[in-house]
Amino acid sequence: MQKNNKFLFKVWGIPILLAVVTILGLLLAIMGIGVWHVLSWIALTFPVYVMLKYGLRFFK
Repeated sequence: MQKNNKFLFKVWGIPILLAVVTILGLLLAIMGIGVWHVLSWIALTFPVYVMLKYGLRFFK
């Protein structure tokens, strides 16, 4: 059973983390202005950076 949990986290760990960061960024954008929007931009830029970094590997 432990081996199955490691495999599950290895496959779904990063996508779940990116989803949580994206949801957090969207919620921060709704919460207010000023520093909240800065934090929102940072949170929403992180998944885009990860997608570009690992997605562009396939085009090399």
